[in-house]
Amino acid sequence: MHIHRIAHQGFFTTLGNDVLRDSRLSFCARGILANLLSQPDGKRDDIRTLTDRTPEGRERVASAMRELERFGYLKRTKKRSTEGHIYTEVDVFEAPEVPNLQVRPNAGFPASGGLAASSDGDHPVKERDKKPTLPASPGADEEEGREGDGDEETKASANLLARVARTEPKLSVGRLEAMRLAPLVTEWRRRGASELHIVGSLTIGLPRNGVYHPARFIESRLVAKMPAERCTPPAKLECDQCAAPVLVPGACRSCRDVEPADIRSAVDFGHVRARGAAIARAALRGLSLDVAMPALA
Repeated sequence: MHIHRIAHQGFFTTLGNDVLRDSRLSFCARGILANLLSQPDGKRDDIRTLTDRTPEGRERVASAMRELERFGYLKRTKKRSTEGHIYTEVDVFEAPEVPNLQVRPNAGFPASGGLAASSDGDHPVKERDKKPTLPASPGADEEEGREGDGDEETKASANLLARVARTEPKLSVGRLEAMRLAPLVTEWRRRGASELHIVGSLTIGLPRNGVYHPARFIESRLVAKMPAERCTPPAKLECDQCAAPVLVPGACRSCRDVEPADIRSAVDFGHVRARGAAIARAALRGLSLDVAMPALA
């Protein structure tokens, strides 16, 4: 490895190698520490402002801040102002505040031919005489299980989440997260939601400050905006005789009111006809109905 340095005339930060080579810290924590030490004294910085300046997510930045606090590079103290407001005062140290956590310059970097671990046991290095080993490759059973994860509906739902990630990169999730969220997407599709509806529900109206945990954000939206269960329409009822739509089982009103042709006999029709003729004659002669009605008895 060849190192190419430049001579700085201004706007640079001097930082000791014991900080940058502290093997107990992750590279994310070392980078955040270097960024904080490059800021002027009195500048206000917190997890939110640091997240806005880095592609790392909010949880990763918070974890790095806890690392720095655990090893003495950062100290957060809650205080109360004269007005009664509670605030957090942050102190950043170039060297660990706790004396017993002071790192030696060669911590984690054994000399040539030495044994492979640092004094605190972190980040062990393999012995030089041993042949390097590689991670074990997954077995055939694991490969078959990975290829056959879920049924066709689950795979289709996971592919739909991949489409959501292509539409909105902020909602990108891994394969395992997509398979875990696939049942919720399948339930949306079972309730009649189209793919365009699902993609729009997940991508429209994202928070202005960004999405810190895409999988949890997608899960919360899928649960909160779940469409209502589709109601099954009742079966259509028809008349038993004419097949006309009815509200209750049985015959319709028209079929119930129709009388068979042979109910009324010829005698009934003759009686009605004679009664009508008598009423007409009584009206023409000026007689009252009481006089004409006895004749029909």
